[in-house]
Parts: sequence; structure tokens; C-alpha cells
Amino acid sequence: MSEEQLIKSCLNKNREAQKLLYDTYSGQMYSICLRYCGERASAADALQNGFINVFQNLNTFNNTGSLIGWIRKVLINASLKEIRKRKRISFLDLEAVSDVKESSEGIDLPFDNYNYKRIIALVDTLPVGYRTIFSMSVIDELSHKEISEVLDISVNTSRSQLLRARNMLQNLIMNDSYLTKEYSLKSKIHTS
Repeated sequence: MSEEQLIKSCLNKNREAQKLLYDTYSGQMYSICLRYCGERASAADALQNGFINVFQNLNTFNNTGSLIGWIRKVLINASLKEIRKRKRISFLDLEAVSDVKESSEGIDLPFDNYNYKRIIALVDTLPVGYRTIFSMSVIDELSHKEISEVLDISVNTSRSQLLRARNMLQNLIMNDSYLTKEYSLKSKIHTS
């Protein structure tokens, strides 16, 4: 079944098509929910609520982008609602923080050389606000303007949270013996 046929069948309330859509995308979307929510129960709630929104609003999908991209946005919003509902997200405003510098002075780490799963596991250990901004900016490639609109924060707050998240993540990576050992080995191989 083509994507267009799948969408039409879902819009016609065909349960088999809805199950197929869910089965096709739920695994990847659960990973996104888990990355934002940080715990399985919250991620499962966000996934369920997100797919309810997908099916209720599928008629608004206008085929200008990819279906998976549209579903991803719906699930990110569902994850953010779940975080807000549990009141676990807070942000420090840049103007209120004097020790945040505009440019990062951290070490430039070549993430291509690192174990992706290990880095995501470290991202999951970041405080909720840092993890949320980092995920939205770096992984989901939203602009600070888009982030500020979605989270109802200032652009400067988004920037400061990202800077702090990157600095904290760099420290976590540099203190992770597995990742630093892996990077050293790969660097030796590339320079040989």
C-alpha cells in the first residue's frame, strides 16, 4: 500500500490501515518520546496521545512535506505536553544568568567518531530543560525562534539552555572512559 493510499484509508477510519500506520512509525516515534520525556511511562503516554492526535488531525496533512516529518512534529508536541503536564520542565532565562557566555569555549568534539547510542544515553542524563532544548535544536533541527514559540520562552533562553546543555554534554563525554577510549582508538586508526 502506498503512503497516499494509507493516508486515505486512515482518513476513512479503516482500522487495519490505522494499525499499519501505527506499526510502521510507533517504534521510531517512541524513541523520540523517550528522548524528550526521559522515562518509559511518560514516553508511552506521549506516544499514545500523539498518535491519537495524528489520527484526529491527519486530514490537515497537506503532502507538502513527508508524512514521517509531520508525525514526528505531532509526537514532539505530545512529548512536550506530557513534560509540562508533569511540571518537570524549567528554563533559566539568559538575562538572569551572568555566567553564560555567548560563544561556547568547549572542546570541538567530532561526534561522527563516537558511539551514537552511548551519546544519546548521555543526552538522556541531562536535566529536562537542557535535554529538551538540545533535542529540539541539535537532533530535531528546530531554530531557536521555533523552539521559543513552541516552549513559550525567549530566544535568548533557548540559546543559553543549548549552550549549557552542550557544555554539560561535552563534560559527560570527556569523563566517559568508554567514549574517550573509543575516540582515541579511532583517531589512531585514521592517522595511521
